[in-house]
Amino acid sequence: MENVNIETTQNVNIEYPIAGIPERMAAALLDLLIMAGYMLIASIIIKNIAGDNYRESRWEVSYILWAVFSIPLLFYTLAFETFMNGQTIGKRAVRIKVMRLDGRQPTFGNYIMRWIMRIIDIFLTSPLFGVIAIITVAVNGKGQRLGDIAAGTMVVKTTYGEEIGKTIFTNIQEEYVPEYPQATMLTLNEVNVIKRVLSLKPDENSEEAVVKLVTKLSEHLGINPPIDNRGFLKALVKDYNKVNGRN
Repeated sequence: MENVNIETTQNVNIEYPIAGIPERMAAALLDLLIMAGYMLIASIIIKNIAGDNYRESRWEVSYILWAVFSIPLLFYTLAFETFMNGQTIGKRAVRIKVMRLDGRQPTFGNYIMRWIMRIIDIFLTSPLFGVIAIITVAVNGKGQRLGDIAAGTMVVKTTYGEEIGKTIFTNIQEEYVPEYPQATMLTLNEVNVIKRVLSLKPDENSEEAVVKLVTKLSEHLGINPPIDNRGFLKALVKDYNKVNGRN
């Protein structure tokens, strides 16, 4: 498994497993199957509306209907990656996602750039479908296609440790009193980083990341450096849940 080390905005180095060509191709194939199924349903609907006798007026109706039904296909990747945190249905099925090179969630602008560059990466080389993307991913040290390079993103696996975003909010007892009220100063991205660091396999590198993160957060929140670094990070996540009403 290839990995890439990135430095987050908290100056913490985190190692992420890169999504390889097999995973990305499997995700793309699943998405294509979904789109093919959609087109099949669309063709049945259009045929029923336009009728079997394609007079001139019926052709015009069918053209308009095809144009309307093609819009979701055109924006399929952009829409799903935007609203599903960097994943299409295919990406979620194989457990990979798009993220920025600094470890943060991509912006809408990042997703648009990736979407526009698909024209070059995938469709420009027809009938050699996606050959540019495959070659670029294979030779690029971070597993990026041209769209990723232009957008400053990469595609990583989400099976290593806990999937970010699903484990931020935990159930907190109603009577629980936050240990660090300063948790109100944390951003969602900072909590993401804390969870990601806590999920790293325990070794020398992960402990170094824990120490660096604790030092950075202690300074940021104005808290005296704790004795139990991991306990401090876990408490911050718990307190973040509490102060944000995530009971």
